[in-house]
Amino acid sequence: MAAFLVDAVLVLFPLWIVLEVLQIRPIYIFGFASGMLFFLYSSISEGLWSRTPGKEMLGLKVYSLMGKMELHKAMIRNASKFFWYVLPLLDTIFGLASSGDPRQRLSDRIAKTTIVKATVSAPIPRKSQDKWVRVVRKS
Repeated sequence: MAAFLVDAVLVLFPLWIVLEVLQIRPIYIFGFASGMLFFLYSSISEGLWSRTPGKEMLGLKVYSLMGKMELHKAMIRNASKFFWYVLPLLDTIFGLASSGDPRQRLSDRIAKTTIVKATVSAPIPRKSQDKWVRVVRKS
């Protein structure tokens, strides 16, 4: 949650300043623009580097449980950030309420990703590891 707050400040504060300078004040414009920007910021950062600046500051990394971390997986796990003011909390609550890894939000389970400490290697399910190794050997 702390990484989310850091990333929210990094995205929302500059956007708010730009909208103020341009004198664009309707709240629905801020809501749409902030959701789109937060989604793109998170998806691109996690798809390319497996972390956002907020996660980097806290030593966290997004880890794919099936193969390598890719942009489409990051987009699935960050879809709730379109509505950053309510859906990430619900995503987290539904993830905690369901069975499985408590580090996973509901969207993490759908995307088959999880958050790990960057210095700790996460266990890879045996089935996934075998599939990934076969793909690597073919190329």
